[in-house]
Amino acid sequence: NILNQSNLPLSFILECYSNTMTSPSREEPDTDVSAMDTAIKMRESSPVVRFATPRTIEKVRERAFAAAAGLDDQSRMSINQSMASVSYTPIMTPNRSGDIVLLSPSRTIAETLKSLATVTGQQLEEVWDEVGYSPEDRASQLNDLIVKFRDLCEQKISEERGVAETFSQTINEAKEEMQQLTAALQIPFPGDISLEHEQQSTLSDELAHLEIALDDLRVTASQALEDLQECRDFLIEAHEALGVEMNPKWIEIGSDLTMGQREKFHEKKAEMKSELSTRTSAIIQLVRDCQHLMRDLKMEAESDSASEIDKRIAGSLVRSKDDSFMMASKHRTDTCIGIDNIAMEELTKRVSELHVEKRRRKTRLQEMGLEIAKLWEKLRVPEDEQMTFTESVRGLGIDTLKKGETELQRLHAIKTEMIGQLIEEARQGIKELWDQIDAEEEYRSSFQAFCVNDENAFDDNLLEAHEAYLGKLHNRYEQRKPILRLIERREGIVKERMEYENLQKDPERLKQRSGALARQLLEEEKMARRIKRELPKLTNALKEKLTEWKERHSEDFLHQKAIYLDEISRQEEDWSAYKEKKHQKMLHKKHDENTSGQPAVFGKKKFTSHHRNPRVPLADTKTNIAKPSSRT
Repeated sequence: NILNQSNLPLSFILECYSNTMTSPSREEPDTDVSAMDTAIKMRESSPVVRFATPRTIEKVRERAFAAAAGLDDQSRMSINQSMASVSYTPIMTPNRSGDIVLLSPSRTIAETLKSLATVTGQQLEEVWDEVGYSPEDRASQLNDLIVKFRDLCEQKISEERGVAETFSQTINEAKEEMQQLTAALQIPFPGDISLEHEQQSTLSDELAHLEIALDDLRVTASQALEDLQECRDFLIEAHEALGVEMNPKWIEIGSDLTMGQREKFHEKKAEMKSELSTRTSAIIQLVRDCQHLMRDLKMEAESDSASEIDKRIAGSLVRSKDDSFMMASKHRTDTCIGIDNIAMEELTKRVSELHVEKRRRKTRLQEMGLEIAKLWEKLRVPEDEQMTFTESVRGLGIDTLKKGETELQRLHAIKTEMIGQLIEEARQGIKELWDQIDAEEEYRSSFQAFCVNDENAFDDNLLEAHEAYLGKLHNRYEQRKPILRLIERREGIVKERMEYENLQKDPERLKQRSGALARQLLEEEKMARRIKRELPKLTNALKEKLTEWKERHSEDFLHQKAIYLDEISRQEEDWSAYKEKKHQKMLHKKHDENTSGQPAVFGKKKFTSHHRNPRVPLADTKTNIAKPSSRT
């Protein structure tokens, strides 16, 4: 409208418009103070103003422009073209220290736009004159230019407001971070952290102040977090290795960064280290036990038939630098059993199984060894063959069992060929034992297999029957041995009793020299002591044993084909009769002497002065007549 209604030049109109758009909101002082002096005074009059570091400002601006990244390509291109179309040089003035200070934006824009409007208006007039634009066209073009300039200014204002909002958001986030860190470290929140009470403080100043305070907190929190992280990682690994569930309280570490919490984590770490050490030692011992048993049993873990657990057991241990055993891995792998609870259960079960297998093989080998030894003796296998076989078998491996079974099969085959000869030898042994145990004919005939004489009927069953019966007779013979020993001792003393009686009847024995006589009398005294003391004891013990035998075996004990209990009774009766007969004979002799008128001499015998009255065992000192013992 101005252009249509007046003949003013375009450059003048643009300059007037730019002055209107860029005039400062406050009145400029009407003084002749230079821009440099004004800037210096503003700087000196505001000593509390703090400037954010270039790094902080750049970081915030990056966030602000990143927020605008959501615009479409056409909008961003339009903004960039608009910004590029405005080219000006900001007015910079040096201060007293030599630093460059930017003048106020309103003054800078006003002075710059005046020059820019003048140049632009002149160039547009030249172009429009050359083209021949009408006043209406020129007004339209000028209106478009002014609208675009206004839009560009609004866009710039919007961007800077975004930067300011980003600063505010960053400050809030910094405060939240500080609150979290102070809460985690359990230290008081700084009360002088905000600059709102200070005049002329900017967002950049406040952010810079917060960052200074945050740096120390971040270092302290980082150290605590790193320490807790290390402990937590160890705890996680230890729990995984042991195969136990981890308490969730040891997983969260960000909310409490105090020294007390760190000490708790270190105590738990030490506890888990101890548990790991104990579990590892137990696992190593179980693995070694399994390996020893596997070597004893000659079980090869590398063979195709080996189980998966045996393969893991074989590869679980390695040597450390000090030559001690250590686990190849704490975790279960294809070649290592690990140290978790499952490994503990598997190893315990495997050790038990290997021990059972070892005992079973030992028992089987012992049984086979005894059977082989009996067959060697029975079949009269040469000693060189026995030594060859003995030297060929070692350990408890399957090959040893197979060799033993093979040898048994060979010996049984030989036994089958010699079955007739072996049965005859067994019968000969049976006959000898029958005689030794004084077996009666009825007892002998009860073994019917002894009567089988058909060689076609000679087989393993018949031989086993003979061997079993022969073993039974051996047991019977062994059971009779203690009683037979008692009988032998008693019979010896009974015989000695009669010898003693005969010695007492011989007066010539007393005429020996003193040395021989003393020995003779000492021997007679020992005989009398055995007769008087041991014979009754042996007789009573035998009666008890023989009665017990009859109750247990339902038959009398035979000795020399006679019932020995009856034999004892007969011997006692004979001895009593003998003693009675001897007594009657002495009485009759005394009666004859009394009737003949000659005095009976029962007192001391007359000896020469150089003879002493000899002492006779079991004799009456008055009558010099041997008196039988009341117990004999």
